[in-house]
Amino acid sequence: MSRMPAAQRREAMIAASQKVILARGLVAATTRDVTEELGVGVGLLSHYFSWTDLRSIAFARVAEADLDSAIRQRSDVDASQVLRDVIATAFGESADPVWRLWIEATELAAADPSMSRVVAACTDQWWQALAGLLERGCVEGAWSCGDPQGASWRIIALLHGLAGLTLAGDPRLTRAEATRHLTIAMEREIEGPAGSPPLARTNRR
Repeated sequence: MSRMPAAQRREAMIAASQKVILARGLVAATTRDVTEELGVGVGLLSHYFSWTDLRSIAFARVAEADLDSAIRQRSDVDASQVLRDVIATAFGESADPVWRLWIEATELAAADPSMSRVVAACTDQWWQALAGLLERGCVEGAWSCGDPQGASWRIIALLHGLAGLTLAGDPRLTRAEATRHLTIAMEREIEGPAGSPPLARTNRR
């Protein structure tokens, strides 16, 4: 990295930190893990970042990438399909690493001002993106929703709650059950055109 421009070094450090926190979690990850991933000394990393700031930036990048792939980069896909995909993948095993980071980030935010700002910003981005998706579905005629912004907050709260309970391993709340509860809650927020369901009901009993 010694020959890299400063901006490129910073980006390499952030990318390495993303990889480390996804593998080890925000609490267990250390600066040494990142420097070993990069093959540099701790002193070089600390020249560019404090660990709390780097950890927060790395989490923000992971959360933003997750949001991009789920909603923001899918404006060319029907809103109804995007919403069905969000529900279908919310509690899959592939989502576990990101959910674990969200849970840890929320806990760290209580004592870490840098993480607190990032959690607030990332939550706001999810709120805006989901509300925008609900509004787009109204424009496309897929459903009606009287309060997209309020609905977005309620669904985000449910997503985080169900994810935490699912990761805790309570046998009464399987991944399929979490998905079913999310589907039911979403269908209470939106109403399909007359005579048609707003979402596929494959997760309903």
